[in-house]
Amino acid sequence: MKSFFLPLLFFTSLFFTKPSSYNPERVMGLPDSTLIKLKVNKTAIDKYIAGHSKNLIVLVKVPGKKNLIRVINEKWPDEVECTYNIMTGQSGKVIFIDKVPYSESGDWNVEYKHYFDVDGNTYSFSKEESVFDDGVKGGVVRFMLLKYYERNFKTLNEIIRLTDKDGKLIKRDKADFDFPDYKYTIYNNVDACLNGYGINATQFLRPL
Repeated sequence: MKSFFLPLLFFTSLFFTKPSSYNPERVMGLPDSTLIKLKVNKTAIDKYIAGHSKNLIVLVKVPGKKNLIRVINEKWPDEVECTYNIMTGQSGKVIFIDKVPYSESGDWNVEYKHYFDVDGNTYSFSKEESVFDDGVKGGVVRFMLLKYYERNFKTLNEIIRLTDKDGKLIKRDKADFDFPDYKYTIYNNVDACLNGYGINATQFLRPL
């Protein structure tokens, strides 16, 4: 099996911006310079990952094993509970961690993505989900929650979108669809994320 990435760049370009206060009377104008920089940084990382997927450090959780296993040369274990994709920058510091629970049925997909700045602080997080649904054109429903954070981990901007497989908005409630009910944590920095996911940086974040 392989980790699965939704086409994030395509969907991000279509997303509307929704203030974190959810005040419908508040109209967002041009984003401030901080938000612009964060969006540029995230887009740059997404593009880098798309073009350098072989540089990802891939770890998996297998049934009955506490410690994660590193996947090398596409040699996947027979059973996988969860996949973790990690990207490091030129300095060797972690800039991205993606958690992908494994769907045994194959009828849904979930990803939790953390983006980190040069100091290891989380500046963006996204939750991406997709499920099959015959009641929607194309048979697929996609949901994304995308957040940007200030340095104190206060939410700066939030984007929410529910679409069909072609990115067209679905004007229904997410609860109308059979999305998996997974609990998740948004970590405020890379060390907390590594610890929360049980990733031993000393063991895994080194050259082969």
